[in-house]
Amino acid sequence: MMTIHFYLVRHGQTRLNRSRRLQGTTNSPLTKKGQRMAKRLGKELAQIKFTAVYTSDLLRTKETAALILAENKQGYPPVYSDPDLRELSFGKFEEANNMTVIPTALRTLGLSKIIRAFANEEHVAELTELFRTMDGEEEIETSVHLEQRFRRALETIAQEYQGRDVNLLIVTHGLILSNFIESLNGDVPLFLVDNSRASRIDYEQGKFKIIYINQIKQKVK
Repeated sequence: MMTIHFYLVRHGQTRLNRSRRLQGTTNSPLTKKGQRMAKRLGKELAQIKFTAVYTSDLLRTKETAALILAENKQGYPPVYSDPDLRELSFGKFEEANNMTVIPTALRTLGLSKIIRAFANEEHVAELTELFRTMDGEEEIETSVHLEQRFRRALETIAQEYQGRDVNLLIVTHGLILSNFIESLNGDVPLFLVDNSRASRIDYEQGKFKIIYINQIKQKVK
């Protein structure tokens, strides 16, 4: 039976990550550390032959993908850009410092609601909804729409490789990736999947199956 093996990766650390600012659809280049992280993952994935690579349309995913592929020993596959893989927009909170968002969250939502959100098994979805509530203008996607967008992207990509057993590298973003994994009942870290870590999800007969989440060391397929 033919299976599509998705290697899902969050981009490396960026300047906005380093300065602890919210980063949704804002472009921000990788830091030196972010470049090292991507190269490290590239070395771990070096023996995996990728049929193709897909990134979002944001610079940091393209940079990360290029650094990963530079370490690969199995050839250089075609690279495509898909806007459906881009991060959630944080609306008026784009580039806001985390420490300035906290008082706004406390004032708008209250401490108990924030605690309940993080304690919830689906804390990524809850976090997304909190930002939507704080924005107040409904410019931020719902967690359901975010999941549907990412799922649609992967299913559309999968259609290109029907009947084949392939490895596909997907370089995307922290919140949208974590939200999707959570929708598959995956165990997501409290503060989302890490930068430049791989999660493998297989797609077979129209269904997604989690193989592992948020790992560095990889088994060659």
